[in-house]
Amino acid sequence: MNAHFRLTVSARGADANLPPVRVHAGETVLDAMRRADQSLYAPCAGRGVCGKCRIIARSGLATPTDAERDHLTSEELAAGVRLACQARIAGDVAIHVVGAGPDASASANILLGTRGFDRAHSGSPSLAEQPRPCLDIRPSGLGVALDIGATTLVAYLVDRTTGAIRDAAGTLNPQAAHGADLISRIAFTETPGGLEILRREITQAADDLVRELLQRSGVPGDSVNLVSAVGNTCMHHLFLGIPAGGLGRLPYDAVILDTGTMRAPSVGLTCVSPGASFFFLPNIAGFVGSDALAVALMAGMDERSRPTLAIDIGTNGEILLAANGRILACSAAAGPAFEGVNISSGMIAAQGAIDHARLAGAAPHHDIELRVIGDAKPRGICGSGLISLVAALRQAKLISDAGAFEPEAIDPESPLARRLATGPGGIEFILSDPADAALHHGIAPARVALTQRDIRELQLAKAAMRAGAEVLLEEAGISASDIDQIVLAGAFGTCLDKDAAQAIGLLPRAPHARIAALGNAAGEGAALVVASQDAYREAKRLAGIIEHIRLGANPRFMQVFADSMLLA
Repeated sequence: MNAHFRLTVSARGADANLPPVRVHAGETVLDAMRRADQSLYAPCAGRGVCGKCRIIARSGLATPTDAERDHLTSEELAAGVRLACQARIAGDVAIHVVGAGPDASASANILLGTRGFDRAHSGSPSLAEQPRPCLDIRPSGLGVALDIGATTLVAYLVDRTTGAIRDAAGTLNPQAAHGADLISRIAFTETPGGLEILRREITQAADDLVRELLQRSGVPGDSVNLVSAVGNTCMHHLFLGIPAGGLGRLPYDAVILDTGTMRAPSVGLTCVSPGASFFFLPNIAGFVGSDALAVALMAGMDERSRPTLAIDIGTNGEILLAANGRILACSAAAGPAFEGVNISSGMIAAQGAIDHARLAGAAPHHDIELRVIGDAKPRGICGSGLISLVAALRQAKLISDAGAFEPEAIDPESPLARRLATGPGGIEFILSDPADAALHHGIAPARVALTQRDIRELQLAKAAMRAGAEVLLEEAGISASDIDQIVLAGAFGTCLDKDAAQAIGLLPRAPHARIAALGNAAGEGAALVVASQDAYREAKRLAGIIEHIRLGANPRFMQVFADSMLLA
């Protein structure tokens, strides 16, 4: 019979311990916390490959695993640092959470700060300038639009009479506890009760977020008569409780692309009018979802468009190309590197994340200048920071086209050279200042560094995105020099240093293209169709004419992918 012990958790930033929970001998700390409904940032879904779920425990745990020895230094292990997904309970244990996980409220504020509501920067018409007809029989009232992302969830409150967005709120997607990537979540749906757990988590989070939005706006729920949603195809299936296993296996097909209109309470939205209607915009194909359709709508893409490339960079990158009377779309499995997962010091764009880097000073005595979200001490590096950092070090010739550190290429007395160190995996470029490493619960925080493995993870992610774009260009019969406009969608695209993205080869070299950030086009597209019947009809029409290109079936894809690994 299994022994039982007590687990006491002290969360980061909390003064008091959470109530002790009864746990089983031999189970991991992560499993025990999940069973007790206590959250912990573990973006690799507990596989022991990301090293993010760090805790401190002085006793009560079994000996460290090989995965822990790979991710933690001997000094950290001696100080009691462990990985919650690996550490198995062997007695009563008190832990303190020290992982660099995102804070939900801070992340939401950052999210909404980057996904603005002002369309002036993109040249697209404002929501208020769009046609006013509504989707149901009511000529007025309020609507809610949901942007259901793999990492974040955003809700918009829309005045359906004027088309204006009155307020917005955001939070983290709670499903990230089961893995930052979609494949991990799809695998979880095939465990007993897994699909229902994921459905309940995301619908409850959406309902809570909409309720918060209504309460702070002083709006009664009964006044909301229409709710729209967009998301990738996997999130669509998980929100509606549709089996998603087919999306995780060739040929990556969806069960259904268009689920039509239903009552909002039937999908778990209890805080709006009982008679409110709910719909997802249609998905385009297996991993090209309604969020990509909303981007096409907001970018004004149609058969008459001048060559326009639209890119939504993320774990599941979605790419659209309008050219020669066609609209083509594909999805690129970039992996979670752009979200900071599988990056040694990676994190999402939250407080303490390095989101931009550039060279400072004159050659050959360059140093690196960092910008940190919230003007805080660096806790990690997010995707946009990773791209600009690698571009800057490429400019300094410290990183080669092939992605290798080349310390001999720089002055050994330069500030850049002094940031080089040797870590478990070879050369590392140190970003944190040792003077800032104040002790926290008896140990210094992990240093923030760029490793050789991090560069390779970025190369794989950017090669997938670039190869997807190149395949679409070939399919349309045009070259990059023919592109008139490159549109970057989403918060990532808004924060991205466009010059850095081109310098490392993430974006096609399109000398005549105007590069524009469209903001959260997916969410704003969802808001637009709540207020405009014409926009809704156009979205449905686009869904019928956009052609899905399967990258895996393209005979040139692997060669283009290999060529795109170069940082040039």
